[in-house]
Amino acid sequence: MVAQTSNKKGGLWGIVKDTEEEIPLEQVSVRLLAAKDSALVSFATSDSIGKFRIRNLNPGRYIVSLSFLGYEAVYKNVSITSQNRWVNLGTVTMNPSGILLKEAVIVGKVPEIVTKEDTIEYNADSYKTRPNAVVEDLLKKLPGVEVDSDGKITAGGKEIKKILVDGKEFFTNDPKVASKNLPVDIVDKLQVIDRKSDLARLTGVDDGEDEKVINLTIKKGMKKGWFGSAEGGYGTQNRYLFNGMLNRMVNESQFSLLTNGNNTNNMGVGDFGSGRYSGGFGGAGGGINTSWFAGTNFNAGKSDKFRVGGDVSLAFSDQDSWNKSQRQNLFADSTSYDNSEQRNRTKSHNLGVNFRMHWELDSLSTIEFMPNFSYNKSSYHASNESATLAGNAERDSVNSTLGRTSGDGHSFQASGRLTVNRKFKRKKGRQLSINFGYDINRTDEDGMNYSINNLYRLGRKDTVDQTTQNKVWGGTYRATVSYIEPIFKSSFLTFSYEYKYNFNNADRFAYDLMNEAKIDSAYSNSFRNTFQSQRAGVNFKTVKEKYIYSIGVNVDPSRSESENLIDTARTVPSRTVVNVSPNLFFIYRMNKRNNLRFDYRGRTRQPSISQLQPVSNITDPLRIRTGNPNLSPSYENNMQLRFNSFKPETQQSIMAYMSGGFTTNSIVNKTTYNSETGGQTTMPVNVNGVWNMSASFMYNTPLRNKKFQINSFTNLGYNNNIGFVTLKKDGDSQRNVSRTFNVRESAGITYRSDWFDIGLRGNYYYSRTGNSLPGQNSQDIMTYGGSFDGSLHLPCSIDIGTNFDYSGNKGYSSGYDKNQMLWNAQASWQFLKGKNATLMFKIYDILQQRSSISRSVTGNYIQDMEYNTLTSYCMLQFSYRFNAMGGKRNSDVKQDSRPNRHKEGYRMGPPPGGSGRGYKIRY
Repeated sequence: MVAQTSNKKGGLWGIVKDTEEEIPLEQVSVRLLAAKDSALVSFATSDSIGKFRIRNLNPGRYIVSLSFLGYEAVYKNVSITSQNRWVNLGTVTMNPSGILLKEAVIVGKVPEIVTKEDTIEYNADSYKTRPNAVVEDLLKKLPGVEVDSDGKITAGGKEIKKILVDGKEFFTNDPKVASKNLPVDIVDKLQVIDRKSDLARLTGVDDGEDEKVINLTIKKGMKKGWFGSAEGGYGTQNRYLFNGMLNRMVNESQFSLLTNGNNTNNMGVGDFGSGRYSGGFGGAGGGINTSWFAGTNFNAGKSDKFRVGGDVSLAFSDQDSWNKSQRQNLFADSTSYDNSEQRNRTKSHNLGVNFRMHWELDSLSTIEFMPNFSYNKSSYHASNESATLAGNAERDSVNSTLGRTSGDGHSFQASGRLTVNRKFKRKKGRQLSINFGYDINRTDEDGMNYSINNLYRLGRKDTVDQTTQNKVWGGTYRATVSYIEPIFKSSFLTFSYEYKYNFNNADRFAYDLMNEAKIDSAYSNSFRNTFQSQRAGVNFKTVKEKYIYSIGVNVDPSRSESENLIDTARTVPSRTVVNVSPNLFFIYRMNKRNNLRFDYRGRTRQPSISQLQPVSNITDPLRIRTGNPNLSPSYENNMQLRFNSFKPETQQSIMAYMSGGFTTNSIVNKTTYNSETGGQTTMPVNVNGVWNMSASFMYNTPLRNKKFQINSFTNLGYNNNIGFVTLKKDGDSQRNVSRTFNVRESAGITYRSDWFDIGLRGNYYYSRTGNSLPGQNSQDIMTYGGSFDGSLHLPCSIDIGTNFDYSGNKGYSSGYDKNQMLWNAQASWQFLKGKNATLMFKIYDILQQRSSISRSVTGNYIQDMEYNTLTSYCMLQFSYRFNAMGGKRNSDVKQDSRPNRHKEGYRMGPPPGGSGRGYKIRY
């Protein structure tokens, strides 16, 4: 029996950290040597959390050698025996070698992109940005990442809702604060991560709430001490900006103070009021924005003990927006056209407060508490002009509207989550979690609505003149219990149950000023709504070295009811619905750098209260919207397949992604058309036949000499949408299938050297939409363009940079096919001791050709829209940065005399334990 046991192989593992800052060290070289002759037995590298593992070791005595660039080598003696086959080295700390930067040499190029199991990791220094650039400037250069004019970030087609800093919350659920305020030069790596929700990661039970987040890892030298910056600028057209940042970091604790203000469309925080009001709050998109922001964020404590964090932010925004649009309404036997123009001025004040607590009472028990609060006060004034034209050759006028609206409102929201998690000592893997959550909100607004509506075919003019009072208040309470039971060595059963209670109350009263200010019942309603849902689920999960899979099913019964206090005929009877939602998850690890992942998830979507209520919103009498109490919940089926590959020896990175989905009982809008007035009434209905599929491919690799880097991002998509349109002659509706195929390609090449950087990129987008209705031509649009980005690094710390973007389009409505050449340039000079100060002059949109257009395609209409946007201006900026990390000022650090050598994405420093002679790193 002893002999049999001795033949079993063992292994060792541990975590490696920096001695001074206690941070994990990634890609540390771990060599296992035979004790008798120092022969190499095995090899490993540490991962992103500093963890390393070596398996399949025979009993015997070994030497573990750990080495890393810029650190002193560490040696550990270990013994593998039949009684102690697995050895835990615990936390191994490494000391910096203490070699001054002036003795450093270039030894190898850091990979630009690394693809991992659920992460795409970009090396920040590989992407050249202008002096004083913020994280958003870096995001705009990354393949597969897009940032729109409002600052919304999408990666792989999915919106980023959160940005973390070193894995910790940074201004909860508002990625704009990090993207528009944090400087690029503190960022080491930017990671785009697909992950489960906070609750799922804590409890180990999948709640179906996946999210895509960005994590910023901070450079090693910026994690202990003080650093900050101050910047101000003024330019033509009275453009101005100012911002300041102060950071204090000590190991795992961090404190940040941020402030900024500008009228250059760089709103550094989200608007909490967006979507809370029923009127014209939030503007029409685009526009010119003036904003101010001040906030503080902190994280303190130990990650494995007691940790607290939070943030407070104050913000103001003033948006002046204008847009015009042309919509082609699709009918079975003809078309009509809606032309409109709108001007909107919105002012918004915001307060946000968030708190986070993570407390590990012991090695088995954990408590998390996360309360949040936000308050908004907004006002708006809008004017609009619109007309409906017949689809004949003469484009006869059917109606026209001239109107104005205004309103003032305030709202608040308070939410929170308390989670208690308990592991069981007697059986490893057994776990019980209890979660409580709440979300309460209230919105109050007063408004005015005035419009003159000309109905030319009836020879009639209608006037609406009223004031409105809107109050909406409600909340959600939920409780969840989950339990994990290990049944085999690497397999688990999970059980979960959730109960959720939601109440939503709405009062809207309209007073007709043309009729003695009496309440107008056609425009008024008072609803009391409740929605109760339960979810019971069971999952089976297996975790192996090469693969992980999980399969399960959820049962979701729900009950909803709605009561109208003004008109009982509008009451929605109570209804009970039961849905079954399966899920499947599978990961296959081919090796450390190649993996394949598949997900399938079914999910029920309940119709909203506004979609169910049989109440007509006739704020615009020519475009009426009403609810449908007969709606059924929709059921979404979504599948994803992803392959990641990274080759260290060539630094080649590949990501291939496919997704698809179909929806049963999909909720779409059904529009009926009144040929006499030109008015439209829209109501949601259930349909089947809505589905989509897409495929993406990303490729990145350096060329042989490493100074050239090429990358490509390709996307193909197909959408099958259903809509209902009206036969103008008899008013009957007919089903229309809208099929859209699109292809997108973005490819680029960069060259980086000591004295200059050049980047070239081309992009192409094509979309073709066909409709099943007879007589409807296919709609083809095309956008194309390219960009040039160059920087010249001159002596005396002078940088000159320029970027040129060309974009063109075809297939839009008349007046919307526009070509655009956007040319920006800047020159900067860094001076003072340590190059702490920067003076920069920049010119935005030199050719004055900035424009903003978009197209929306549904089964009912095709709409082209154009917004106002920021035009050409010049600005002179001054900034000062200070760095007192580790007790040293940045002026004490020796600077490399070669321009931007330290920004080129190269590893620098002496060989581990060496004297400073150069050597090549092999990945």
